[in-house]
Amino acid sequence: MSPRARSEPVRTDLTGERAGQSDDRLGSPKAGPDTLGPGGSLAAAIPHFEDRPEQRRMADAVAAALADDRPLLVEAGPGTGKTLAYLVPALSSGKRVVVSTGTRALQDQIVRHDLPLLRQILGRPFTAVALKGVSNYVCRRKLDEARRTAASEPSLRRPLAQVLEWLDDTTTGDRAELEGVPEDAPVWAEVTTTPDTRIGPRCPYFERCFVTGARRAADKADLILVNHHLYFADLALRAAYPGARVLPDHDAVIFDEAHQLEDVATEHFGVRLSTSRLAALVRDAMIVLRPSLFSTNGGHDALVTAVDRAAIALFAHARRALLLTSPDGGRVPLPPSLLSGPGQDAWFALDGALEELARSCDLDSLAPPPDTEEDEHEQARREQIGGIARRARAVRDDLAELAEQRQRAHVYWGETRTSGTTLAAAPISVAEVLRRVIVHGEPTAVFTSATITVAGEFEFTRRRLGLAKEEVDELGVSSPFDYQRQAMLYLARDLPAPNGDGLPAPVIARIVELLAITGGRAFVLFTSHRALDAAARALAGLPYPTLRQGDAPRAALVDRFRATPGAVLLGTGSFWEGVDVPGDALSLVIMDKLPFAPHTDPLIAARSAALAERGIDPFEALQLPQAAISLKQGFGRLIRRRDDRGIVAILDPRIVTKLYGRVLLSSLPTGMPRTSAIEQVRRWWRTVDLVGGDGDALAGLGGAQIS
Repeated sequence: MSPRARSEPVRTDLTGERAGQSDDRLGSPKAGPDTLGPGGSLAAAIPHFEDRPEQRRMADAVAAALADDRPLLVEAGPGTGKTLAYLVPALSSGKRVVVSTGTRALQDQIVRHDLPLLRQILGRPFTAVALKGVSNYVCRRKLDEARRTAASEPSLRRPLAQVLEWLDDTTTGDRAELEGVPEDAPVWAEVTTTPDTRIGPRCPYFERCFVTGARRAADKADLILVNHHLYFADLALRAAYPGARVLPDHDAVIFDEAHQLEDVATEHFGVRLSTSRLAALVRDAMIVLRPSLFSTNGGHDALVTAVDRAAIALFAHARRALLLTSPDGGRVPLPPSLLSGPGQDAWFALDGALEELARSCDLDSLAPPPDTEEDEHEQARREQIGGIARRARAVRDDLAELAEQRQRAHVYWGETRTSGTTLAAAPISVAEVLRRVIVHGEPTAVFTSATITVAGEFEFTRRRLGLAKEEVDELGVSSPFDYQRQAMLYLARDLPAPNGDGLPAPVIARIVELLAITGGRAFVLFTSHRALDAAARALAGLPYPTLRQGDAPRAALVDRFRATPGAVLLGTGSFWEGVDVPGDALSLVIMDKLPFAPHTDPLIAARSAALAERGIDPFEALQLPQAAISLKQGFGRLIRRRDDRGIVAILDPRIVTKLYGRVLLSSLPTGMPRTSAIEQVRRWWRTVDLVGGDGDALAGLGGAQIS
């Protein structure tokens, strides 16, 4: 499929007004004013309906893109209702459409909330299937094994009983349905499988397998819901093995949370070897080979033990070398000499042990005894053993790639953490890959997010996704929220400029001062784990319930935050985006400093160097746009609905003292009052508290500016 040519792309600014185009160009065909507009089926289906012109403009643009087979970039501000804005035209297009989300949480939200509403308002039947990675589904084979071993594992008995009871009712086997068993409960490792360990058609449970059922349902569905990781896993599989696939062929793909695509693509088109990957191979080999019925291949335990010992030796050597470069851990460039000298001895030892294991597990060498027919369980065992051989050889190939570092277009890096060590290679740029497999691929692509522009322009995202300006339409619709009345932006001009990852005492004092204004009810977001650790120690005596990232899974922490009056949550990384806490539970978002990616990160450094070689300023072309998008994500945690009120505080003076601060500020919602005076923040909050955020009492503060 080639995108249909037009004389020039459609451009739309963030107010929703078209720039130099007639009204009927982007908005034809219409996505259905009878569905989303006043007096339409959506208005009839939900109480307290509010017309959202921004939603209808986006729906029209998506309908046009699907009809014309032309890529589309859409930024839709919070509160736009972008999910319905792309689902309605997708289901009205007559095409098979895949919707790929950045998180499983959004995928689950669409299944639980949006699809039932769509069945009410569309007035015609449709089929929709949520498809996830295999580890999200209960594996009947693993479940059968767990039932047999539960007697020797008392800690598994109760959660296993809960899983078995739930299986009597579920039709999907999707573990997200079982809310009574935590996501990180050990029982899930016992009753789920992975792409590496799934047997496929030779499994005796294949016809009753939940994964089989989900994929067959997807083959017949109008709408298929996946996440970005699964979509790119499918692309990588198709590239490596022509004819193989996870997803059915489809006419269009809509990427929601599209600002995450570059990172996901980088991961899937690279190489990653970790202590956890080797440990999983050793563990699975022990389980599969120990009860082997194939007596012609004895000594499996010794082979697996040899792999285990060689892997421990190699990663111990790698860890020591990486810590010499970065004593605190984190990503560092992979030394070219890492696997030479003593390192080469460790590499060759592991390579040889893996090859011996793979050879002993080759299916051709596992002939059953003469005159003996295999039953289905023996066939499944053969497939499992063959899977160990394939995985061992895949590790050998990846290890050779990491040792030899032959790909000039890749960056090689290592990372040490308390949980283990990782060695990786990643493409410096994925733009050409994305351009080839998505933009010029068969499905029409729509990219949408609340954060894909920088200062109102799509150029940064367009370049990172491999999109040429003339071959894509662009639409920006602003948020319907009234930020002038709903939010105050506090910019701390008087604090010291950041210097390293620490937290100066004045920053800690200002955090305490801000928390006192709202009585907690805050997210405090940091740009590094070191700053998070320092804050956790310094704020240990807060008079508010304090939650810290790492104390529990993210979803559990957010649930606790919602349920705990006056709570304060300290987080970094993943808490800057994808966390939704509407209402009074969250009234303050504090950011310790501007979210610039560390220039020492090997991937950032390699991408910066590549830009510099072409005469392009890496700061302006890469680091500043990335920071602007991350800042928008952090800001977006605060206002999630029309009755939300609160304060966003940025404790990094560079946003007002450096020229580039204008780019960052111009990327945030416009119209809200902003100040550098903490007393003005107190006054604004007292007014909000007094009048509930409504009425003319706020109008006097609407024009407050930096002081």
